[in-house]
Amino acid sequence: MARWIVFAGFTALLVTGYFATIYERGGPYWRSVVFIPAELQKNAEAALARSGANEWAQVRVEGQIATLTGTAPTEADREDAKQDVRRAAGSGGPWWGGITQVRDTQLKLAPPKKPYIWSAVRGADRRISLRGYVPGRRFQQRIHAEARQLFPTGVDDQMTIAGGHPTGSWPETAIWALRQLSQLQSGDARFVDAVITLRGQAPNAEVQAAIFAAAKAVPRPYEGVAEITLSNSAVLPDAPDEPASAAPPVLSPVQRLAAADCQKLIDRAMTDNTIEFASGSSTVQMTSHGVLDRMAHTAIDCGSLRFRITGYTDGTSVETSARRLSQDRAEAVAVYLTDKGVARERLLTVGAGSSQPVADGSTAAGQARNRRIEITVLP
Repeated sequence: MARWIVFAGFTALLVTGYFATIYERGGPYWRSVVFIPAELQKNAEAALARSGANEWAQVRVEGQIATLTGTAPTEADREDAKQDVRRAAGSGGPWWGGITQVRDTQLKLAPPKKPYIWSAVRGADRRISLRGYVPGRRFQQRIHAEARQLFPTGVDDQMTIAGGHPTGSWPETAIWALRQLSQLQSGDARFVDAVITLRGQAPNAEVQAAIFAAAKAVPRPYEGVAEITLSNSAVLPDAPDEPASAAPPVLSPVQRLAAADCQKLIDRAMTDNTIEFASGSSTVQMTSHGVLDRMAHTAIDCGSLRFRITGYTDGTSVETSARRLSQDRAEAVAVYLTDKGVARERLLTVGAGSSQPVADGSTAAGQARNRRIEITVLP
């Protein structure tokens, strides 16, 4: 019996000795309260440096527990940093000496960006320029890699990591836009919140039609808009023979919508969709953002046409400084459209006070209708 006791004790000593050392890079490190945290601290810091997260995060290791502090650009980056630190010294666990827990309660998120804008511009030399916000480093790397495959001539990447993108497949939608751009001779994609607009010149009608169809099929909550013209170099059908002295036809440049057609689209977008303000306020209510988003797309479709934005008040005693308030409401709409990509110099704002009511001002519903915005296309 004594012999078995001695054998068991000797075996326990060997096991303890094995688990008391770390063999790394060919050298042994004793597992002690001094060496384990120091080694894990070094590994965790190296993991953050490899991913670039050390620019905004710090890590402190106590025992086998790591604590992250700082301000993460996005939720995706925060999760990636946690995983990088967790895997910094292997699989972890109390037996193998890795990090057993990563605490992030002190790791804050940066404020989201609004509006959330991303763009890609393709030049005639097949280079692509990327600008705007992306919702995480992993997404930036993924979009950059896709751009390098589609545009081997070169990628100018000036994307910035930031939170605030709409829910849904944002990276997939941005990559979809790059794939459409690769089929064009030149063009650009502009992603503003949940709307992505493609513009450019297609080499032929088949590509043009395919991009139109693809834009309509962009999955919700995103919306695709395509403004694709045919390139002057597109293959056209053979023309009948003409006398040699006949002068070549003069090709008119591609025009955007005429003023009358643009006004029809404006009126259609505004039908039964009043831009709403709270009583006495110039802040556009959230319920009207969808209307204004459609207005912005229409304004972009109208090319260089200018618009008069007229603000009105409801005429109640609450809105005493009526003309000033109506001007502020018009300015608020102009700021919103500018943030959505409409050039500010195309927008003229006017405050008309309560001079032209469109509904009974003695009722709450009528007052809400009178607190309105009218948009007119200028010739």
